Amino acid sequence: MAVIDNTLPTLLDQARRTDPQGGIAAVVEQLTKRNPLLEDMVFQEGNLPTGHRFVSRTSLPSVAWRRLNEGISPSKSGTTQVDEVCGQVAGLSVLDVDVADLNGNGAAFRASEDLAFLQSLNNEANSALFYASTKANPEKICGFAPRFDLSSAIGGGQIVKCDSGASGNDQTSIWLICWGPQTAFGIFPKGSQAGIKFKDLGSQLWDDGTGKKFEAYVSSWKWHLGLCVKDYRYVVRIANVDTGSLASNGTNVVEAMIRAYNTLEDTNTGRMAWYCNRTIGTYLHLQAMNSTRQSTLSVDNIAGKPIVSFLGAPIRITDSILNTESVVA
Repeated sequence: MAVIDNTLPTLLDQARRTDPQGGIAAVVEQLTKRNPLLEDMVFQEGNLPTGHRFVSRTSLPSVAWRRLNEGISPSKSGTTQVDEVCGQVAGLSVLDVDVADLNGNGAAFRASEDLAFLQSLNNEANSALFYASTKANPEKICGFAPRFDLSSAIGGGQIVKCDSGASGNDQTSIWLICWGPQTAFGIFPKGSQAGIKFKDLGSQLWDDGTGKKFEAYVSSWKWHLGLCVKDYRYVVRIANVDTGSLASNGTNVVEAMIRAYNTLEDTNTGRMAWYCNRTIGTYLHLQAMNSTRQSTLSVDNIAGKPIVSFLGAPIRITDSILNTESVVA
């Protein structure tokens, strides 16, 4: 049965601690229902107003065998300082008062619009956690894919290629992530609150773009978040999963997942989970019903919900992982 570690603080846990009245926590709870990453992702406050700074070990000190009465040379480990940045995704709701009040319940109409903003913020953040690049868009965050996009780069040893003959832009990825304060975690700026800041700016006059005014309900949404990968050894990307040949080469997926599992530095550290899109999630669910795969794939009932797991780690489906990735070299 899949075991989910509930001892590490998620975004919802952080929100509950910072908002005893429950307003922010309720918003974050809505987000977790729509974003599987937020169910598992450990969050902590950064140590910088713009993100989080940490020291990463790049090499170990040398040691030597010694004889009696013989000295050894001193050594030290190598380290580098890394700054992870937070970005802000924001939204502004402007709703004509008369439109909101048409059905006689403006508050309910605004609430339905709020849910749409939550979904949009969630979609944007979820996609950014996988694909956003600060090199291409400095205002965003650095997601997982730009960190694990080349086998010869830093972290390249954490890339498992599913199909050696993959070609075209119909690739997808499966991610195995161990969330934890020493591995990979989400961040929010120092001195800020976890999750989304919502502000009801009330009813005010709004310019329609031509200089004319109308009365509108205005709401503001802001979400500061970032991603910190403190230890690359606890993230594995299974790349080059060719969706065009999944029917004929599907067994490669399960074999690649086994290789990914054994690529992790330590499978007993942090909160571990798999992430894939619906195409792969459906395939793995079907494989879990196959008796020949039940030693590694299983369907468990956790909290009244069927959870597909692989080697004890739950498989999460997220629509943000694309079927149109390029081949990873």
